[in-house]
Amino acid sequence: MKIGDPVYLITDQLQTGAGIPGMICALQDSTVEVVVEFTHGTKTLKLRNWEDILPSNLYTHSILNVVYQTYGEIERKYGSILKLTTEEIVAQLIQQGLAPQTARRCADLFDEVEWHNAQLPLRQWLESIRDFYHYISRYRTAEGITSTGV
Repeated sequence: MKIGDPVYLITDQLQTGAGIPGMICALQDSTVEVVVEFTHGTKTLKLRNWEDILPSNLYTHSILNVVYQTYGEIERKYGSILKLTTEEIVAQLIQQGLAPQTARRCADLFDEVEWHNAQLPLRQWLESIRDFYHYISRYRTAEGITSTGV
């Protein structure tokens, strides 16, 4: 990883998708400084444990793996994901190890796909999750750093 790379600060090692977007702003011997946006502004955190951060592409990939595996389980168990409510999809995602807030966001993105009319709706859903967690978080973090002058 290098300065400027988008990362996620992991907030719970036991749940996939439990993290806060940030960007590496400094590298020193055994530490990394990460700029993170919080509700009350941007903060720079100095981390000694590299296990506390993941590159945004790896973080996103882990979320996509859980979502895809959950989709397969739902299809086998219920015949179609369309037979479940949004809340039931959230519950299934959480049961498979996805952080609750991430499960909710993924279910919200599920609702945005036109499942009956779209070609390859599963692909559209996965791409929208990828775009949200990888590309949009990259933009959001860069904007936060630029606007605060860090």
